[in-house]
Amino acid sequence: MSTSQGSPTWLRADRVARLEVLETQILARPAEVYAEVLALWPGLSAAVPSPASPAPDSCPGPSELAAQATALQLLSRCAVLLGEDGAAANHAETGRRLAHDLGLRSLEARCLEVLGVVRGRQGDVKQAAWLLRRSLYLLHALGDTPGQGQLLGRVGDLLERLEEYPQALLFYRAGLAQLPAARPVTAAVQVGLARTLHQLGEYAESQELAAQALAVCQEGGLPQLEAQVQLQQALTQLALGELDASRRHAEQAQALAAPRHAEQAQVLAAPLDHTVPGAAAWVLGEAALVRGDLAQAREGLGRAEELANTPPLLARVRGSQSRLYEQLGDPAQALRCLREQRELEQQHRARLAEQRAGLLTEQIRYEVLRREAELQRKRRNERARAASALRETRVELSRQASHDQLTGLANRSFFYTRARQALDLLAPGRSLGLIVADIDHLKVINDRFGYAVGDQLITELARRLREAVRPGDLVGRLSGDEFVMLLSDLASPGDLRRVAERLLQQLREPCVCGTELVVPTVSLGYVVAPQDGGDVELLQKRADLALFQAKAQGRNMAVAFAGDMSAEEQERRQLRQDLHHAVRHGQLQLHYQGMFLLPGQRLSGFEALVRWPHPERGLIPPDRFIALAEESRLILDLGRWVLNEACRQARAWQLPERGLTMAVNVSALQFEQSDFVAGVRVCLEQHGLPPHTLVLELTESMVHRDPRLSKQTLRELKALGVQVAMDDFGTGYSSLSMLKSLPFGLLKIDREFLQDLSSASEQFAASQQFIEVMVRLAHNLQMRVVAEGVETAEQYDLLCGMGCDEAQGYWLARPLPPAEAAALLPTGAPDSLRPESSGPSPSEN
Repeated sequence: MSTSQGSPTWLRADRVARLEVLETQILARPAEVYAEVLALWPGLSAAVPSPASPAPDSCPGPSELAAQATALQLLSRCAVLLGEDGAAANHAETGRRLAHDLGLRSLEARCLEVLGVVRGRQGDVKQAAWLLRRSLYLLHALGDTPGQGQLLGRVGDLLERLEEYPQALLFYRAGLAQLPAARPVTAAVQVGLARTLHQLGEYAESQELAAQALAVCQEGGLPQLEAQVQLQQALTQLALGELDASRRHAEQAQALAAPRHAEQAQVLAAPLDHTVPGAAAWVLGEAALVRGDLAQAREGLGRAEELANTPPLLARVRGSQSRLYEQLGDPAQALRCLREQRELEQQHRARLAEQRAGLLTEQIRYEVLRREAELQRKRRNERARAASALRETRVELSRQASHDQLTGLANRSFFYTRARQALDLLAPGRSLGLIVADIDHLKVINDRFGYAVGDQLITELARRLREAVRPGDLVGRLSGDEFVMLLSDLASPGDLRRVAERLLQQLREPCVCGTELVVPTVSLGYVVAPQDGGDVELLQKRADLALFQAKAQGRNMAVAFAGDMSAEEQERRQLRQDLHHAVRHGQLQLHYQGMFLLPGQRLSGFEALVRWPHPERGLIPPDRFIALAEESRLILDLGRWVLNEACRQARAWQLPERGLTMAVNVSALQFEQSDFVAGVRVCLEQHGLPPHTLVLELTESMVHRDPRLSKQTLRELKALGVQVAMDDFGTGYSSLSMLKSLPFGLLKIDREFLQDLSSASEQFAASQQFIEVMVRLAHNLQMRVVAEGVETAEQYDLLCGMGCDEAQGYWLARPLPPAEAAALLPTGAPDSLRPESSGPSPSEN
């Protein structure tokens, strides 16, 4: 393959690569680049006409057409530098159409720029501004900052030609701010800015910019641009009166503007720069005139007159010639030159006025378009930010959907999904371990230190679990105090036992939670797959059985599942399942125990007590199934049903009209729900029951779980009009300050304090004294006192003597089904008060 430039034997890929090289050499040697691109053209499979292109030799594809568009814009830019505006316009328009069809917006912008420059030189300022505006819009959309900087410099040049120097100054500076330092295109804008500053009288800054541009031109070998810089320096030196320096710069400008090679003149019949020679000749003539060398001045100005090809330059020459003839003593010639100068200036001003009027319209359009482009850019940025935020939100929502919010561990659903996948992929001969961990006595910790400390403890233990397992293992949180770990790919079942023992040691280390030092203990139950089961549900069930054994044996230990695990736990789990079925299918009932005023035994109301008549096991007492309901959170559904059924029965018995109340026990979990008060309000409204008829019974421990939440909820209940009773007072962590600050209306003395209220008991005196203190305390706090568990007449008489307000117990009335409890109602009730069925139905849940 020949290596000569422009050889038609070049491979097509080599031609394209050569075009990229020539792109960087345009300013340094435009004539040579122009000639070489013309030589490369036949091998680019030209499909479009061009002044120098032969017929295409093949049907071009997209890449060949792109190469043609690149070549055409190179030819157009070279032609502009060489002063051949006609050829530049032809190449640029052909290249623009091709680039537009191919979607090559950067090439299209460059071709539009060339067309704008040509139109500006031809005096069609309005069209020039429109073309430059379109080019700038494309460059802005592409984010081509250097391209925008160069184009802003072009606009500055256009404004400079119109002698709009302040505006030109703004555009030149704006363009320069977007261009890299010490580059040829940057030097070209610096020259334009130097010219503008010269016109505004800022000679020092003009010289500084010209010096910077000159260094770039000399280093990069840019004779044409250097000629413009030398000319500008000559003009500035002339304005400052430094005639010798001005003359040297003008002579250098003339030398640089002359063709250096004969072949350059053959490429295009045009000078390298059509403004520099005439302007440099005028500088030489003017400097000689100022110096008093009239002969030299006449020669220089005569040469300038021959080369002057623009009205402003010719007007300047005529002005200098007028002063020359005046000094030569030829007033007629001086006057003639002066008149020609004024005519040229008037013509120039008229043309400028016309061009400025056209430019004004384009400036307005440009400003509108610029703002639209800026708005579009902002919209794109906003859309990009919104898309990024959306992606981040989706990732976060996905994480929240699969991880626990407090600890960041896998939640139940995600853990089970991963566990099933691990079981499916378990290799033969390998084992998988599942460990269930439960924090011992977390409720006690919460009651003693508060929920904030409990949450910190949970978070710290979760961190320890994550750090204790391998990267490929998984840790999850199943509930408030229960964690689960999946240990994949165990070599032997014995490995799991060693892991469990190590976990116990790490988890029982003291934990600083806020200002409290907590020493936690944890119970563990673990199973091995596939030995202990082949599916996640079975493994979980057996790990829970092992955990139950760990707790039953004293807690703070790790127990492996064994086939003979306690039948009691198996029965307990079955009972929990039966309870779930009973709640969902309305198998529970409410019994009602009467409450009586003291003395006199007049009925004051009822307490609703839930009962479970199991279809196979018979009546199951509450102390067996309430705890199961709380563990499984079934207590929420159960509590809602009890409240609804008790209110319905109260309305059916017309308790408000009889001046009676209905008391309902509330569980801790139910009380802590954010919609608890709203649910009470809806239930009362649904049954048309006045709020004061309902008494909600809370325990001390419930209030202490979260004192701030308790105060807020109790205040909302008081505002609603519902009565609130402190149940089982004295059995827990009794706080007199809490009792005083919270809006309780009733205080219920637990039955255990009445057991020794008998003259036959050794603790009789102490028990009597204690109850008397509680009664006086409650009365001082404007609270009524209700004694629970009255089983003898003696207890009844003693309570009456102590001033107790109400009592309930087997001696007064047992808990009874609705039909029997209705007999306790005052006589004279209408037929409509007969009891209704009280079993919960699925629809009420």
